[in-house]
Amino acid sequence: MQLDLFAALQDDDTPKPPAPAPAKPPVRHEVPAPPIETRASSSTAVPARTAPPRTLPMGKIADPSQYAFNVGEAVANTWHKNHGGTRIEIPIGIVASLALIGQKDKKGPDLKAQILAQNDRDLLEMYRQIWASHWMRRPDLVERARILHEWANEEKHTRHELHMVRAVTKTALDKGLFDLTGHADPYLRSQADVLSPTLTMMRSTGAMQGLGEFHTPPQVTDAMAWAALADLSAEISDDGKSLAPGQSILDPAAGTGGMLRSAAQQIRHQGLDPADFTWAMVDIDPIAAACAAVNAMVWGLGPRVTVACDDSLANPRAVEDAMKQARGAFEHRDRTLGQAKMIAAVRQMQGLLGRVAGTAA
Repeated sequence: MQLDLFAALQDDDTPKPPAPAPAKPPVRHEVPAPPIETRASSSTAVPARTAPPRTLPMGKIADPSQYAFNVGEAVANTWHKNHGGTRIEIPIGIVASLALIGQKDKKGPDLKAQILAQNDRDLLEMYRQIWASHWMRRPDLVERARILHEWANEEKHTRHELHMVRAVTKTALDKGLFDLTGHADPYLRSQADVLSPTLTMMRSTGAMQGLGEFHTPPQVTDAMAWAALADLSAEISDDGKSLAPGQSILDPAAGTGGMLRSAAQQIRHQGLDPADFTWAMVDIDPIAAACAAVNAMVWGLGPRVTVACDDSLANPRAVEDAMKQARGAFEHRDRTLGQAKMIAAVRQMQGLLGRVAGTAA
């Protein structure tokens, strides 16, 4: 069964490519979102599960969405006040890159201090390595996010560009980005979407209106996700079933993925793992779609995630087309790794033969 969240507004260690979408059309649910304060008393409350709801960790931030907004606002101010230029994919990409890493050992060296202690060239190389390491696992999502990281692989960078990379990095870390994204637990990493306010603040109001781009407040997406998932649970419970792993959740106008973040958190509250579901996001804006791809990794949505950069109204097969592209990305990765292993094996053999020849001499 596939749930279209957008309809709520209407009357081995190597992951495999996302599975094909179900052949049957998505089920649409015409349920208005209840006020946040009345969720618990809603008549469409989620029925009891066979597994009890998970005990979720408490976050340290009182208002994560406001915290995320502060990070985005500070990054935008740093970029614009220092005349960063029109390439807004650079500051957004820096925030996205930092969101993909975290402090593995809380008692270990301070990650922020380590990052800022690097010289400009090493800092740039760090960003390249972040994306390279994630490409090994999710080449499809890294490819979708290319606009956010291809700048780091350019051969030449001006002194001002390197200065701006450092300035934005310092601002994001000083404003506490890792307080939002640096957690090991995906529930804590999913408390807010930091890329949405960053993108919003980096763009002028006129540019956003020209794109038809309006980001839904997180409080609204939380309420809508609750209503949609409650409606799905009520509907399928009539057949003796329940919200269960393997079901699909789609947002055909996803932006940076805020609706799916809310849905994933509600699924966790029901004692389930979002990684066991199938997710699909579509957005016409390349930077928004790139942010959605990054968020899918940050929020731990799992191996069955497809992000399409397309017009879902003009192309009803946007998700299927994106799945085909994703399979191509995985095949390219496998070919590349196969060639790398072959080269490594040849070099190892050459070294062995060289040592044998040296011994014989």
